Amino acid sequence: MSHATNTSRLLSGARRVSAVAAAVVLLAAWGGSVPESEMFRTEEDRITRVKAPVDRGAGPGRPARLASARFKPTSVAPIRSAGVEQSGSFGPAFEWPIIPIHTVLLPDGRVLSYGSDDNGEQTGLLHYSVWDPALGVGPESMLLLPNTTATDLFCAGQALMTNGQVLLVGGDRVLDGRRNFANADVNLFDPTNNSLTRQVQSMAYQRWYATLVTTDKNEQVVMGGRTDKSWGSHVPPIKASYASIPEVYASGTWRTLTTADSAKAFGATDDAWSYPKAWLGPDGRVVIFNNTGEIFALSTKNEGKVSKLTGLLPVSRQFQTAAMFAPGKILTLRNKAVARVVDINGAAPVITEVPNLSQNRIYGFSTVLADGRVWVNGGSSTGNDLVGAAYHSEIFDPATNTWTTTATAAKSRLYHSVSMLMPDATVLTAGGGAPGPIIQMNAEIYYPPYLYKADGSGLPADRPVIASAPQAGNWGATVPVVMGDATAASRVTLVRFGAATHNFNNDMRFIELGFTQADATLNVQLPSSKTVAPPGYYMVFVFNAEGVPSISKVLRLG
Repeated sequence: MSHATNTSRLLSGARRVSAVAAAVVLLAAWGGSVPESEMFRTEEDRITRVKAPVDRGAGPGRPARLASARFKPTSVAPIRSAGVEQSGSFGPAFEWPIIPIHTVLLPDGRVLSYGSDDNGEQTGLLHYSVWDPALGVGPESMLLLPNTTATDLFCAGQALMTNGQVLLVGGDRVLDGRRNFANADVNLFDPTNNSLTRQVQSMAYQRWYATLVTTDKNEQVVMGGRTDKSWGSHVPPIKASYASIPEVYASGTWRTLTTADSAKAFGATDDAWSYPKAWLGPDGRVVIFNNTGEIFALSTKNEGKVSKLTGLLPVSRQFQTAAMFAPGKILTLRNKAVARVVDINGAAPVITEVPNLSQNRIYGFSTVLADGRVWVNGGSSTGNDLVGAAYHSEIFDPATNTWTTTATAAKSRLYHSVSMLMPDATVLTAGGGAPGPIIQMNAEIYYPPYLYKADGSGLPADRPVIASAPQAGNWGATVPVVMGDATAASRVTLVRFGAATHNFNNDMRFIELGFTQADATLNVQLPSSKTVAPPGYYMVFVFNAEGVPSISKVLRLG
């Protein structure tokens, strides 16, 4: 049976099943600490939920848009009216076979996603999906595959490794009919055959909502996550517990950082356990921002050590987003539409004020674009509901420390939505729901302003073309990037592949590269530091004099 036929049958079967029951929970605007019972009741037992409408691209409760199968997302932006050279634009919504709560960009340009079943039920126990953008957005582009590992991947952690495989850790566990107890399972996804395989060795700790960060030593640090939730009426009663000790995965083996126990950095205190915002810093330590504004550094040497750094950020929630837009520089969005830039390159973090966002964006997402600006979309000022939903997007420009309002989406992107830069310099934005208010089994493509002509015509810009580039390189090396012609290039940038979930794209980072040009050949200088550019897969973009990026070539470091 062909992939397309197999997918079509699975999708047809999904439409015959009733929509998943989900809660419509109206949360107040968050200005400070909210009890865990309030935050996570959106994911508790299905018996407390009401049915939420399913949107497969044509709108809640409507059949999937037939025309969507004919829309092919490409590097050519759709023709629009004047103004898109400043705002960019969205393509039409198209159907996704599950809610893509988690997405990972694969080395071949496809996208792994998981998190729900084929009717939007919040579970990664049954299915996972692979999308091939080269085949468009119809059923033929989507693989819906059975998860036979017995691991519920809902709210797991994930990272793309240098061998091209995806490491998936932890996730959900059902106990006596109740959800959201963690597991300690370890799984590997192999893109060469689309297989998902449970590993023999598990983690030392069960983890639900864990973050993974790749180090300069090509190891994956796993931190955070809840191990058990509170259930007082259970026999025996269960107290909430948290995985406040990190673990390190390297070459198929695990070690525990027993002396790096920290409730404030990635444990119980102020919900620091919930997908900790963390990045590899320039000195090789992992830097973590917690919700109360404290900043920590984790050393993975020996049995590990956590140090508190100077500086205090405004209060945040774990559902606010952050992104590293330059080496050691992070844009972090805090409560009440507040934003800050944190520079972690020196001995102590330097915190700089940034103008506020246009509105608070709880559950919003930040994505580093091919030019180093940060695009923020989705979210709501009032929680996981449509009352304060932000359909408009905005771009932060680090060079000018300003925000610009950009295009308006057709779909709300709230809890369990994702956004991720693609190799053609567009952004995939998708999902939301599990629970409602709408189960978004659909996606949209955002075309940033740099894909349009600057003359206000609304026409797509002519893009430079990379004819050839090396597939792998070493730190500090100079590599040849051959262009399609000898037109002068203005910039070469390097953007790390993304793994996105829960308002955070762990490991994603942006680096400006130096180069010289001789006719059509660019001699590009790769980063010399493994802490600036950790081992892994990167997208290489070349810009012309008009600031238009090429479709990227994939480069592996390490």
